[in-house]
Amino acid sequence: MATNDEFELPTWAALPARPNEAFDALARTVAETLSVPIAVVVLVSKGGQVFPGAVGLPPEVDARRSTPLNQSLSRQVVGTGRPLVVPDALADPDVRDHHTVHALGMRAYAGVPLLDVQGHPLGVLCAMDTQAREWSPRELQVLGEVADHCSRQLQLHALELAGREAQATAERAAIAAQRTARTAQAAFEAAESEADRTRVVARLSSAVLGVETFEGLLRVVDRLIRSPLGAAVALVGLAEPGTTLLQAHSTGPSTLSAHRMVLHLDDAHPLAVAITERRLVTVATPEEADRLFPTARWLPDPCHESALAVPLLLGQHASSGALLLSWPGRRELDGALCTVAADLARHLAHALDTVLLAAARQRLERSLPAAAS
Repeated sequence: MATNDEFELPTWAALPARPNEAFDALARTVAETLSVPIAVVVLVSKGGQVFPGAVGLPPEVDARRSTPLNQSLSRQVVGTGRPLVVPDALADPDVRDHHTVHALGMRAYAGVPLLDVQGHPLGVLCAMDTQAREWSPRELQVLGEVADHCSRQLQLHALELAGREAQATAERAAIAAQRTARTAQAAFEAAESEADRTRVVARLSSAVLGVETFEGLLRVVDRLIRSPLGAAVALVGLAEPGTTLLQAHSTGPSTLSAHRMVLHLDDAHPLAVAITERRLVTVATPEEADRLFPTARWLPDPCHESALAVPLLLGQHASSGALLLSWPGRRELDGALCTVAADLARHLAHALDTVLLAAARQRLERSLPAAAS
């Protein structure tokens, strides 16, 4: 048995410690197909292990669907990311004294890791027999195929949960923005500029709640960010996780609206700096642009002299993003403008989070077999 884990255990389990109909069905499939009395879908975390799917557990374990981490034989599979096959636990010095052998009367064990969307192990699909047995290659292949399907179901659940949380975050942000707008309206004469700012933010926060696609989000950016701030062009930059490629999609006049810039995160460009350093970047004059970004491929229209880039901080999706606004001639990039741009970017990030998660979920759903739906 391995002594050094190659993977860190997840912080928490992807599902709670209670029966789940879909994963109970997968456990039954394993038990029936391999003719074993015990089959379990195990999710291992730093807090212990839970069994959302199980067949053949003792009543007291089946009632609580969880055990402490020190009673987990599956911990090794999650730690190494490799299957564990034990033909006879009593003949294996690394396993024979394990709690599972005595608590379940287990003699034979076969466990295959369950993987998250990044390919990291988060649990195990295991089959156990109360008699010693040699696991055939076909039996292990079947166990692996069911584990692949189980992993996809767990991944789909994780995307659904993240999507709901992203949507809830956007809704909470919209409610907060509307409340702020009403408060500012009451003090309009004393703070007219502040009220104007919050109305712009509130309109955007409400509009993005119904957006379902990235193209639709770009249209909202053009209508409710670029136009109210008087910018000639808005660029939404997006870098997918694990890549250095940055694609910036343009909104603005028809001659520029189809433009798409392709950059890298290490390029000297305001968008790249806003993403990598997670801060607002301003370029007030061409001289400042030459000093700060001497090698940058500048904006689509060479007459633009002022620009502002602000990071889009996603809460659930692993991509990185930023919003860049540019103006012809020289624009004063004062504190009020920077504040409203940052507020708008915050709500845009919530919406982008939801759109990207929905797209990822659709791709995963399309990849599932028809029977799984």
